[in-house]
Amino acid sequence: MKTSVTELFGIQHPILNAGMGRVALPKLVAAVSNAGALGVYGAGSNPPDVTRAAIREIRSLTDKPFGGNAPLALPNGMENAEVLLQEKVPVINYSMGKGDWIVKRAHAYGGKVIASINNIHLAQRAQAHGVDAVIATGFEAAGHAGDITTFVLIPRLAELLKIPIIAAGGVANGAGLVAAITLGAGAASMGTRFWTTRESPMHQNFKDKAVELDVKDTLFSDRFDGIPCRQMKTAAAEKMLESRLNVFQIFKDSFGIARELKTPYPKLLLQTLSLGPAKIEMMMRMSQMLKMHTITLTTGNLETGMTASGMSVGLVHDIPTVAELIARIMAEAEAAYAALSARMAS
Repeated sequence: MKTSVTELFGIQHPILNAGMGRVALPKLVAAVSNAGALGVYGAGSNPPDVTRAAIREIRSLTDKPFGGNAPLALPNGMENAEVLLQEKVPVINYSMGKGDWIVKRAHAYGGKVIASINNIHLAQRAQAHGVDAVIATGFEAAGHAGDITTFVLIPRLAELLKIPIIAAGGVANGAGLVAAITLGAGAASMGTRFWTTRESPMHQNFKDKAVELDVKDTLFSDRFDGIPCRQMKTAAAEKMLESRLNVFQIFKDSFGIARELKTPYPKLLLQTLSLGPAKIEMMMRMSQMLKMHTITLTTGNLETGMTASGMSVGLVHDIPTVAELIARIMAEAEAAYAALSARMAS
């Protein structure tokens, strides 16, 4: 299946894994790329040296094109983008910030750049900055989704943009991929469907829980980290929606966060205080969510852990390998296209 995105990145299948922080790690990324799609590493708020080591590990596991995602507004975000540029990562995906400087430097070594956006204004702005493609995140998506559904956002962007569009939100099978391409996308980025594979580092308890859930079993709120965000419906996530911030506990946890980020505590404190009251609250909520995500990946405790999950969790019915999943999605896409053609012919 050749599309604008497969041609742009030199890949076989129009599929990307979402650059999920702490989840899209080297083994998962390399497995996606080796299966003919585009694996995308999630730098998240990792210390820069961790990101550099991960990029080099990916290169040891695959000789296929791959990408790296850096959320610029997170702690270490700008530094991680710098690492991706220094390591000449073939495809850089940035979000939560202005990336014109990334475009200029990536293009200088022949790299490609994708901006993650969730509305029309940000998409047009990214195109003006020279990005090669956008990931358009619809309301159904995990994490920081927009307020426009994928079914409406993609065709509207197709009317406005001259660059390829990658659909994100609600796609987890071959029929969804064909639908996204029909709407005007050149590929689909999938997060929930890829963290429920065997190569994913997500704890098995959460993978098993995902198989049990339906499309209604997510929560969408700005109370998780200060930005509208979609999470799997768990006891911890529901409790967080109703609880008040425990400032004393967050202060105690902040020392551990500074160590994890490998950032001197005074520097982290000054950076946070300089943001202003609204963003300080956002960072405090984000620190709570970070703690719960750590529980998710380590102990798998469904009562105290939480993770981002799209509505497409209701389309997840098993835990295959990455190679099995991509082969299946492409076979489903072929079948869906054939069925559509037959219906139209009749």
